[in-house]
Amino acid sequence: MFILLNENLLSRKLKQPLIDAGHLVRNVEEMGWRGAKDRELLALVTGQSFDVFITADKNLPYQQNLRGLALRIVVLNTASTSPSYLLPLMFQISDRLESLAVGSVTLISDTGEATAFNADSET
Repeated sequence: MFILLNENLLSRKLKQPLIDAGHLVRNVEEMGWRGAKDRELLALVTGQSFDVFITADKNLPYQQNLRGLALRIVVLNTASTSPSYLLPLMFQISDRLESLAVGSVTLISDTGEATAFNADSET
């Protein structure tokens, strides 16, 4: 799978579990998209044929219309975004990506629990 890591996940350590699982991984800095607004970034991501967008921006599903995107979005809904804290989750995520539906938004908790984000139930 072709995966993009958002600005809050720039550490090389966070890419490695995904690369080891056979995924092609880039981050926004490598793509030259650092500082792009969420709406612009989502358009860039879908325009480049990424399969998965991983972010620690908990507000993204509430602030952007994510319906209809041909993309799996994973939101790390965690207490910390430090690389050492998130590294165990990246191993868990790499094993789950194939099972996520295209167009889905999945919240991953500190314990690794995955919950589907449903915008209809959040309003």
